[in-house]
Amino acid sequence: MEVRNEILERVAADLTSIPPLVFRAVRKRITRMTLAEMEIEITPNHFEIVRLLSEEGTMHPSEIGQRLQIAKAQMTKLVDRLVELGIVERNIDSADRRTHNITLTEQARVMMEKHKQKIVTAVREIMASLSDDEIDNLSISLRKLKDLFLNSAADDTFR
Repeated sequence: MEVRNEILERVAADLTSIPPLVFRAVRKRITRMTLAEMEIEITPNHFEIVRLLSEEGTMHPSEIGQRLQIAKAQMTKLVDRLVELGIVERNIDSADRRTHNITLTEQARVMMEKHKQKIVTAVREIMASLSDDEIDNLSISLRKLKDLFLNSAADDTFR
């Protein structure tokens, strides 16, 4: 029983530490590839704003800044550049006409759709050094974990 608890402790630590590592490795590779292929000059911070808007939809600049840990003054400059390039639009907030929300243009949506395919490619490249058996075992384990977490969420275990 003690050995099982130690193993479970180690697995729990791995599960909380591995996703950020995967996320950073993939994001770094993808951002570098995408920025190199784009015909417009934007920084990784610009790209992160576009990625977040792609995932979350319309957002207020302060919310974007908070999520990406970007200062308000810098957010204004970043958004101005993205508006200038036709990647995002500022729209008046219907709940508070004194503020604006930021949304992606159609051009940016198309760009991000291509980006999603690159994510899959980058993950495949990173995992290419694994053997067929390791990939198969990883796949089985990940599907089991996904099912466990989905079932736990459905049972309100994590709420």
